[in-house]
Amino acid sequence: MSENPKTSSNGSAARQDAAPRRMSPENRREQLERVALEVIAERGPADLSLDEVAERAGVTRNLLYHYFPRGKADLVIAAVHQSGRDLSDGWVTDPSIPHAERLALNFGRIIEHAAAPTPAWVAMRHSRISADPEVQERTDEYRNLVVDAMALNNFGTTDPPPLAKLALRAFLAYAEEALDDLRENDLDRAAVFALLAQTLTATADAAIELTEPAP
Repeated sequence: MSENPKTSSNGSAARQDAAPRRMSPENRREQLERVALEVIAERGPADLSLDEVAERAGVTRNLLYHYFPRGKADLVIAAVHQSGRDLSDGWVTDPSIPHAERLALNFGRIIEHAAAPTPAWVAMRHSRISADPEVQERTDEYRNLVVDAMALNNFGTTDPPPLAKLALRAFLAYAEEALDDLRENDLDRAAVFALLAQTLTATADAAIELTEPAP
């Protein structure tokens, strides 16, 4: 994976040359989180600059502290949390939808994030290697949500045996690396999707076989 992949303009927070004078608190907070997310995607969490976020958002540093009392620390956590929501929200687990269709919908969304790459994808990849324990905690929350969704789709429960959870966590790490490779080497999306789908199915089948009691 490259050190600092460029993010696609799609999904990026627009530079706020003339930010609205008034926003609801909820909209203002989301605006600031998304601007911070864009900066983190470009520079990594450690190099987030409050001055740059304020300039892009068209606000003062004081307003940043109003929404994020600890300044940079709170803003980084909020932006990473936003990244996790962007990547994990909408994961399809409805059992009435055929498994193959759920797989295509879920992988299709993630492939779009990785191939662009969107700020959410790049920020999450940066956060994975952050030394900040709070950033790691937020990153783990996102990963646990995705693992739980995969467990529900493949085992029918969010609390499968420990070996099955281990298998899914390992698959997620593998899939993230594979999707970065897809983008960096311009690989065929359909082929990478098929590889990931078959690998996940084989991983789940092996976990089930190894956790079933011997006859």
